[in-house]
Amino acid sequence: MFSPLNLILLKNELYTKYHNTLSQKSIIRAHNDSHAKRVPRWCGLTIHFTINCPFQCLYCYIEDMSFSFGNAKPYPLKPEEYVFALLSNPYFLPGRWGTFLAIGAVSEPFAFKNHAFAVLSELVKLGNPIQFSTKAYLSSNDADKLKDLSKFAPINPLITIITLSAYNRLEPKAPSPERRLETIYNLSEAKLKPVLFLRPVIPGINDDEVIEVMKEAKEAGARGVVIGGFRVTRRILIRLEDAGFNVEKIKSRVRVIDDKQRSVPFPEKKEIIKRAQELFGRNVWSSACCANATNAGVLCASVCYIGERCTKCNNECYLKNLPDATEVISALSMLGIYAEVRNKIVLIKKVPKNIRKGAGFLIRTLSRREVRFV
Repeated sequence: MFSPLNLILLKNELYTKYHNTLSQKSIIRAHNDSHAKRVPRWCGLTIHFTINCPFQCLYCYIEDMSFSFGNAKPYPLKPEEYVFALLSNPYFLPGRWGTFLAIGAVSEPFAFKNHAFAVLSELVKLGNPIQFSTKAYLSSNDADKLKDLSKFAPINPLITIITLSAYNRLEPKAPSPERRLETIYNLSEAKLKPVLFLRPVIPGINDDEVIEVMKEAKEAGARGVVIGGFRVTRRILIRLEDAGFNVEKIKSRVRVIDDKQRSVPFPEKKEIIKRAQELFGRNVWSSACCANATNAGVLCASVCYIGERCTKCNNECYLKNLPDATEVISALSMLGIYAEVRNKIVLIKKVPKNIRKGAGFLIRTLSRREVRFV
């Protein structure tokens, strides 16, 4: 089991190392960047390699987040600045037991491959579990590079395929499913463990072909599958309608459809997970963080094993020992957080105002327990 105190000490050590190496200009740029302030999500701390996305998938929500489908460009940080920005982030912890890193949340991370590999080559020095989701074609040479980088940090590739029949309408600029299946094959041949990212499952649009998608991905070499639902906005619904898709099932499940991202109820998920387990055994997850945890061999940092999201996968988080309660309390106190640990729950009594917004994620990572504020 890891030491929560050592995570904090490692962060301080790495922060000093990079601070002493970087120029003042780079330090200021990293400190002011959003990666230095961003609160982790359930999947981890999102890392942006690209601004805007060239693939123009109809179900994508980035236009509702002030990004666009045109003018894609590499994110303007240098590799070392990415790392220092993370080390400056009060919610980030380095190391294999530290904060999960999630790449590909708002754009295609391999739109600019040289930039992507340069940044990955620096990020792996932190040792954190890294997960990327992609629709890009990755060659056997790309896969070999990723395998080499995985010697320094766990790398969990998620390959997004949600349709075999309607991709030319749903994903007009993305590589074909056949090319993505080839990516899965290349990664598997390089002895990585590629995972099918079956998200989003869109009611009335692609929910009738998810079994076939899973079969094709498994045959190509996928070692498991993450199954996820669909978030809709007014803009996304209009795109789907304009492309000729029947959206009545979506409308019937969502009371209000406006500019806010709203989750579409997904009662089919349990049955799809059951069918997926027939194909992939226990390597089936309802949350991306669980696939990342399994690949790294660590307890899920979002503690999905406490609650209904757990699919009882091969990682068996629910059977693992938790970090020592006394050390958890000591580590939290170093951060100005005062708490009490009761079995699998951390009761938070006091949190500094400057980290209150994302304190829950930070505490879960340090304690691997459920967090409650009292």
